[in-house]
Amino acid sequence: MQTTKQRVLIALLAQRQQWQSGDAIAQALGLSRESVWKAITALRKAGHAIDSRKSQGYRYLGCDQLDADVIAYYAHDAAAIACRPSVESTQGQAKTWLATQAAVAPAAFFAGEQTNGYGRRGRVYYSPAETGLYFSVVLPNTLPDLTQVGLVTTGVATACLGVLQRWFPQADFGLKWVNDIMLGAKKVGGIITEAVLEVESATSAAFVVGIGLNLNTAKFPPAIEAIAGSITTAPVDRNRLAAELLTAILAMYQTVATGDFLPAYRQASTVLGHTVTLALGDRRITGVAQAIAANGGLVLQTAAGNTTYMSGEVVKVDVDPRT
Repeated sequence: MQTTKQRVLIALLAQRQQWQSGDAIAQALGLSRESVWKAITALRKAGHAIDSRKSQGYRYLGCDQLDADVIAYYAHDAAAIACRPSVESTQGQAKTWLATQAAVAPAAFFAGEQTNGYGRRGRVYYSPAETGLYFSVVLPNTLPDLTQVGLVTTGVATACLGVLQRWFPQADFGLKWVNDIMLGAKKVGGIITEAVLEVESATSAAFVVGIGLNLNTAKFPPAIEAIAGSITTAPVDRNRLAAELLTAILAMYQTVATGDFLPAYRQASTVLGHTVTLALGDRRITGVAQAIAANGGLVLQTAAGNTTYMSGEVVKVDVDPRT
């Protein structure tokens, strides 16, 4: 059941940037004027910007903080959503939640910052407060077998890319296999996919996909400042962006096994046709990136022939293909 604060928030969001009188809101929701005023006060304390004028009423302007109710509204309640100002990692949050669920259903976990966010190979993902978007999505496993797991990461990357291209049409984004979102030569986003296994059946019950985006982070630690970048210097409505990203990811996932997004992924690839170095643990393999396979793997051509790799990290590309 929705609280009074949630009901008033939804009424304001339904006519965002438009004036609504307190009487009109109260009448529409079957509340008293005092209840509406108390809800407005509570929303303001929670970080919502709401303008007010005696002759016109209230007008919703936005929210600087991530808010589960706002994201859920714009995502049309497509999944269970949780938001916290700060967590160690949204991946950990999602996996803890998943451990308590009898039935797997989509869910999303957002955080204003991560104090111990991580990416592939356990590396720290720099996640400062208020300048990025960090979230994890629980997706029930719908793949026939785990040889197609590469489709999850490539599919999520393609879905995120489409949203970012609409939001920032002047930015020349690219995708570096398998999980990096690039802007020029700088990494502005990363994706990690982890499988949660059912011990009894030895199969994956669900995937937990973590997404980190550097929206308008101004400074990075010295260790990564040469390779990390931000998408914009302008303010970003993180709640609406979060909702669009979540909606796109869930829509893509309905047909993920078909790989119907792969043409778009290939078109945005920054590695195809270039000599790359692939790190596989302590091994380094250098070859020409020939293709993205139907299962999401990277096809490398070496002196030994063509080989498809489902894991690993591209650590070097011979030239910047976006220039």
